[in-house]
Amino acid sequence: QAQSRMNNGLVDASDFDDERNGWPVEQVWKEMHKLLPFSPDSVVTHGDFSLDNLIFDEGKLIGCIDVGRVGIADRYQDLAILWNCLGEFSPSLQKRLFQKYGIDNPDMNKLQFHLMLDEFF
Repeated sequence: QAQSRMNNGLVDASDFDDERNGWPVEQVWKEMHKLLPFSPDSVVTHGDFSLDNLIFDEGKLIGCIDVGRVGIADRYQDLAILWNCLGEFSPSLQKRLFQKYGIDNPDMNKLQFHLMLDEFF
């Protein structure tokens, strides 16, 4: 689906994350593929697990919205998006995300791959 969006001119390069600001879409595609292959760890994912799509009540997560991209994917799809959002506040929150999730050594290639993949949607 990402390649189809790229081929049909549906990717908004002006909305890329800061680290890819000014990159042409094709460069993101090329750099993303340099991170392959990796072994997928398939789970049910939200698909856009950002802070904007989480519902909190008195500091507790009680739900999520915008589930149009829910499906089976590598768990890093959701972790990467949330990790990126938390980085806007503090790197310590990013570290804590993986600690709470039980991942001692995050796979930075998977993380970067999924952040680049998200640029296509």
